[in-house]
Amino acid sequence: MSHHDVIVIGAGPAGLSAAACLAGMGLDVVCLDEQASVGGQIYRNINGASPDQRRLLGEDYTNGDDIARRFAASGAGYEPNATVWQVDPDGHICYSRDGQSRQVKANYIIAATGAMERPMPIPGWTLPGVMGAGAANNLAKEAGLTPDGRVVLAGSGPLLLLEASLLIRKKVNIRAILETTPPLPVPKAVVRAPEAALRADFLWKGLSLVREIKKAGIPHYKGVTEIKALGGDRVNRVEARCKEEVLSFDTDMLLLHFGVIPNTHIFRQAGCDMVWESGQRYWYPRCDAWGRTSCERIFAAGDGARVGGAPAARYKGELAALEAARCSGIIPEYERDRLAAPLLKAIRKDRWPRPFVDALYAPNPRQFVFDDDTVVCRCENLTVGHIRQMVKEGVKEVNEIKTISRAGMGPCQGRMCGPAVAEIVAAETGTCPDRAGLINIRPPLKPVPLAEVADMALDQGATADNWLLGKK
Repeated sequence: MSHHDVIVIGAGPAGLSAAACLAGMGLDVVCLDEQASVGGQIYRNINGASPDQRRLLGEDYTNGDDIARRFAASGAGYEPNATVWQVDPDGHICYSRDGQSRQVKANYIIAATGAMERPMPIPGWTLPGVMGAGAANNLAKEAGLTPDGRVVLAGSGPLLLLEASLLIRKKVNIRAILETTPPLPVPKAVVRAPEAALRADFLWKGLSLVREIKKAGIPHYKGVTEIKALGGDRVNRVEARCKEEVLSFDTDMLLLHFGVIPNTHIFRQAGCDMVWESGQRYWYPRCDAWGRTSCERIFAAGDGARVGGAPAARYKGELAALEAARCSGIIPEYERDRLAAPLLKAIRKDRWPRPFVDALYAPNPRQFVFDDDTVVCRCENLTVGHIRQMVKEGVKEVNEIKTISRAGMGPCQGRMCGPAVAEIVAAETGTCPDRAGLINIRPPLKPVPLAEVADMALDQGATADNWLLGKK
């Protein structure tokens, strides 16, 4: 079993920046990433993107070049296609790569797991042709794929408008954009506008997206509710309600996006303390300004700790690296603080528009109203009605629901159903989702063949089957 000073999980902006910083200080660091190349979600395939793709995706995407080049020149170890399936608070990590599972150990772990699209079960969301707008964006970056036929975009958040803009430039036939965002900014957003105005460049980008959509003549509705995907073998129509008007659009593809939430499974499985963010309705690991979690050896960096966007993730990845270097005895505290000063300044500037954006696109409980027949757990084919019936019978905690129904026990380990199950329990009991608890996460975090586990070499050359039999 190999041992490293620091293991970084994830090769997005936070992970790459952390690994490059640590390697530059002479530490033995390796970056484990599930993808085939560096970049994470936002800078996906940055090293392989064609000139046409770069022009289409714009400066926000090509900014990843600097981060990727710095990482490549740093000498940090890098293992792509590495699926981490267990993280222990003592620094042990198990991961699968090339059909073989391995166990490694580090003095410190920086988990830069990033964010994921908020799963939002709607009627018909399991139909072929319905997918996340972020997933469509990833396919465009990775393979240059473009949706064919008629497309409807639905949901909320700036990334929905960004994806619409990209599809417009590709001359995709967009039938409509259905936003659940209120037609007028909510008061909480209005009071945050002056602070956001300090970043005129950021606001201008948002206004440019809206102007581009309007110029293209695409029907754009706000305050939409009751979105449904209809069809037989695949989606062929989308229905929704906007005030008193019933909307209906023939379509070949429905792209959904309801904002993003931290990808927290690693932190939860390792036993890190979690915090509920009531405004954005998500959980995140409790950590300090340096990313230190309640587990001494584990740091959280980037959007996996709290959603803030790619620039902030980059800075926070480096902050975590500086603290890990201090803890390793490489730099003293005063040097850490000196190196961190410009990063903290950049984070403060980058955050100016964040409260405004968060308030403008804050998830509304009305978005979480589901029909009884809607499938909420794809892995176990459980419907909203199943969950509601259990609540009526006295079950009020998500882990009880998991035990009874197996919701959250499938291959996704609750990623797709966990937040929605909590929302259903909250709605039925008249409480907040955090009162319903958080689904317990146990290894393996991702499906892994049992044969790999049995053949895995552990401490002192022991194999997993001997270890399970007590023959250490």
